[in-house]
Amino acid sequence: MDTILRIAEESLLPAQGCIWNEGEVPLAKRGVAFGWLYDFAAKIDKATGEMWQRFYDQQRSSIHFDHVPWPERPEYPEANFKTRAFVEKIVIPLTDKIQSPLYARVPQEHRGSPSIFISHTWDSFIVRGAHGTLDMVLDRNRDSFVWIDFTCYNQHLVKNESIAKDMNSIISEIGDIALVLTTEPFFTRSWCLWELVCAHRSNVPINVYDQIDRIKYKYWSSEVSELPPDFNSITALTATKRADKEQIFDLLISTFGTVDSANSYIQNILSKHRKNR
Repeated sequence: MDTILRIAEESLLPAQGCIWNEGEVPLAKRGVAFGWLYDFAAKIDKATGEMWQRFYDQQRSSIHFDHVPWPERPEYPEANFKTRAFVEKIVIPLTDKIQSPLYARVPQEHRGSPSIFISHTWDSFIVRGAHGTLDMVLDRNRDSFVWIDFTCYNQHLVKNESIAKDMNSIISEIGDIALVLTTEPFFTRSWCLWELVCAHRSNVPINVYDQIDRIKYKYWSSEVSELPPDFNSITALTATKRADKEQIFDLLISTFGTVDSANSYIQNILSKHRKNR
């Protein structure tokens, strides 16, 4: 096991002592303490940054000294982790032996019934100063238990045919949702739009967290370049798999009736949010 995974292990229950049964804890009850999750991700980011610093230090030394070998390039992201890489490099290896969600290895004292569902893009950073997914909801949810897919959903059992149904039931039961808008496009991502529709169907309150909030109240005007892209239309949906894109587009049309109606609904959410800022 490499250095980064060993550091991650320090915050988790020992894998050899974990026995996971997928039906033991219902999906909508798998909340994790926001503070623990934030510190866990930040700790891994810090360790990875230090690994890259050692790489560059040795690289410079190797240029000048023959006895210093050229370093092996780290396999982890040089910048902060985005969710997609975090799942691949951290979550999957840490849960592979027991084929569980990361939730199964979270210490019991940091588990609880979630009060909010966090909807985000996997192309966004998890923690990145002011602009990561968790940074965006930090102020209002610091002491909450939250539901977020890369921790609470079993990444070894991801099946597209069940995700839509699962997300609908989870959001409905939790009863609150945070749409986190970073600088990565949110409203072109098929699954993010589906989570919005799930909230709409169940009359779940929708809370929009975006860069403008943090820029307006905490940062300088020079941060304006970090504002998230504006919503355009559901016709601009994208997904890793074409089948996902088509499935979610059809679900949106069946829910709202027309492209224009779906577009208007989403625009209305954003308009209400911006008026209240």
